[in-house]
Amino acid sequence: MEDSKNSIYALKTSVGQEKNVARMLARKVRDSGIEINAILVPESLRGYILVESSSKIDMRNPAIRVPHLRGVVEGKTEGESKIEFEEVKRFLKPEPIISSIKKGSIVELISGPFKGERAKVIRIDESREEVVLELIEAAVPIPVTVKGDQIRIIQKEAD
Repeated sequence: MEDSKNSIYALKTSVGQEKNVARMLARKVRDSGIEINAILVPESLRGYILVESSSKIDMRNPAIRVPHLRGVVEGKTEGESKIEFEEVKRFLKPEPIISSIKKGSIVELISGPFKGERAKVIRIDESREEVVLELIEAAVPIPVTVKGDQIRIIQKEAD
């Protein structure tokens, strides 16, 4: 049942702690009486979680205070922190990462043995959803093949 009074709020977290913040927040508000209907942790939105609630999210409320939660993101109008559903839609069904990668883009590896390394995209194999990268900080350029979901784009290909 959709309630027209529900609003979506973006909460700023420490990068890498989004899932932990979501878990702790869900646990704390369950016992507090604050109505939070959903918490979304989009993979592509590092350092933020999205919360659907029928009441305004107030960081002064002790039930909202959890480690690594930094605050509520302010909206376009002053004093307003709600986010329109249209802005959230793209996080509900994200497009495959491989379709947004271009040759020459700078990416960061987010898993595997080279996690945290930056690399340049040399070739893209869309049928296998693989990307061939060249590590930027390597002394000798070595091509590395990884799945598209093991990288995140830092800088799109220069025009």
